[in-house]
Amino acid sequence: MKRIVLISVLFLIAFGVRSQNVSIDLEGTILCENRTLQGAQVSVTRDGKAFTSFVTDVDGSYNLYLPLGSNYEISVSKKGYVKKMYTVSTTGVSEESAQKKFPVIVADLEILKAVDGIDYSLFNQPMNKYFFDKKKDNFEFDKDYMKSMLAKVADIRRAEKKALQLAIQKADQDKKDAELAKLKAMQDERLAMEAEQLKMMQQEQLEAKKMAKQQSQEKTQTIAEVSSVNKPTVIESPEIGSDKSDRVMALLTKYKPGVTEEIIEGKGFITIQRVLVRGEKAWLYEKKVFSWGGVSCFRDGVRITESAFDHETKKFI
Repeated sequence: MKRIVLISVLFLIAFGVRSQNVSIDLEGTILCENRTLQGAQVSVTRDGKAFTSFVTDVDGSYNLYLPLGSNYEISVSKKGYVKKMYTVSTTGVSEESAQKKFPVIVADLEILKAVDGIDYSLFNQPMNKYFFDKKKDNFEFDKDYMKSMLAKVADIRRAEKKALQLAIQKADQDKKDAELAKLKAMQDERLAMEAEQLKMMQQEQLEAKKMAKQQSQEKTQTIAEVSSVNKPTVIESPEIGSDKSDRVMALLTKYKPGVTEEIIEGKGFITIQRVLVRGEKAWLYEKKVFSWGGVSCFRDGVRITESAFDHETKKFI
C-alpha cells in the first residue's frame, strides 16, 4: 500500500515537473484603427501575481510562453488609450496531452484611443477567454463570450462616433463664437472710435463758435474804440482861422521840413503817423492798421486812400 502511494506521489511530481517545462505559445499584434501600435505595455500575471512585462516593438508584435497548470491575465495599455485584457487558462491538460506540442495561439488585440465622456468600464472584463478543451484536446476560446463582448464594443464604438461628432460640432461652434466675439469687439472698438471722433468734432465746433463769437466781439469793440477814442486828429489848413494857424504853427515848431514818421500803438490797432512840413505849411497824415486786417488813412482828419497816403508822403521821406 505504501509503495502504491509513493509511486502515485512520484508520478504527480514528475507530471508537475514536465508540465512546467511545457508551455502554451501565444503571438499577436497590438493594433489601433487597423495600424500596428508601437510602445504598448504588455503585462502578464500568473495566478494573480506578476509574471512578465514588456513593451511592443516597431511592428506592435509580441510573443508569450505560458507554462501549463496556471491561470494568466494578459493586459495591454498605453497612455491615451483604453486598457484591454484577455485570459488564458492552461489548467486541465492531461499528462498524455501535455506530451505533444500545441499549435501557437494567435491573439491579436485592438485597443481604442480614449474619447472624453465615454464609459469604458466594460474593459475591466477580459475581451476573450482561452482554455483547454478536453473534447478537442486543444486550446480554444469562448466563442459565445467573445461574440457578446464584440457586440458591447460595437455600442461603445457608436458612442465614440457620436461623441466625436459632438466634439467637432462644439469645436466648430466655439470657432464661430470666437469669430463673432472678435467681430463684435472690432465693431465695438469702431463705434467707440466714431463716438470719440464725433465728440471731438462737436467740441471743436463748440470751440470754433466760441472763438468766432469772441473775435466778433473784439472786432466790434475795436471799431467802437476806434470811432470814439481814436478819432483822427484834425489839423485844418492855416488859411482858415487864427486858432487853426496856431495848430499849424505848433507842427512847424515841432517838426522839421520834410516828412517825420512816428508809430503809435493803440488797443487793437497801430497808427503810422507822418507829418509833412513844406515851407510855411504842414499836414498831418495817419494810417490806422487794425488787428482784424482793416486799414484806414486820413489827411488832416479827412479820409483818403492808402495809395494817396503813400504817394503824398513817401516822396518826401
